[in-house]
Amino acid sequence: MKKDIIFCFILIIIILSGCNNIKEKFFQDNSNNIQTDNQISQRTIGFIGCSNTRQTVYGYRWSDGKEIWKVDMDNIHDYDSGSVFQWAKDAEEGSGFWNVFDQHLRENPKTTKVWIQLCIPGGESKITYEQAFPVIEAVRKRISNVTLYVSPLADYTENVCEITGIEGIERAKTLAQELDSKNEDVFLGPILGPLSLAEITTNDRSRCHPNEEGMLKMGKQLKEFFNQTLEN
Repeated sequence: MKKDIIFCFILIIIILSGCNNIKEKFFQDNSNNIQTDNQISQRTIGFIGCSNTRQTVYGYRWSDGKEIWKVDMDNIHDYDSGSVFQWAKDAEEGSGFWNVFDQHLRENPKTTKVWIQLCIPGGESKITYEQAFPVIEAVRKRISNVTLYVSPLADYTENVCEITGIEGIERAKTLAQELDSKNEDVFLGPILGPLSLAEITTNDRSRCHPNEEGMLKMGKQLKEFFNQTLEN
């Protein structure tokens, strides 16, 4: 009887000891998570654009890029249909895509540069410099002494993107030149692509959006451009 009591007592001590160890491990892990969440982001490059832009930045992340704002799969569609015209319109209204941009900016307070990919649908290919300029002004208001980089979407080697057509991409190229030549804080950004049919999502009827291979390709190009820029 005494042996049974002693055995039960020892067993209780072992169980309680194990619970304490588990509790200690839980609080250590939880503390580590809190520290990670509260760390200030060191990323210095923001971005503006459309669905292709966020897909490219996701490819940048695959390439182990560390400077541009982070894109996750659960927010990869936050810039869908983000044409230059729509960004400019939202800038005047102070809503829409700028709410997403501002959230990123709050999460990345050390941002000093912004890459703007000029996404222009074929139906908006006559957009003027004056119509696009509110995008530049809106970034300047949010980030003092910001440096901006502007790029067109990637070219396609074997097809035409049905959203932009040829005219939308060509207008983006000339608009990038205009923005660069008329503003001291705006520079020509990375030229991405070109994308082949093998690098386009197979079920994409518009034949505009890159698959994983295309995202990785442009992500590496984006990383190479900004690595060189930051070194100079």
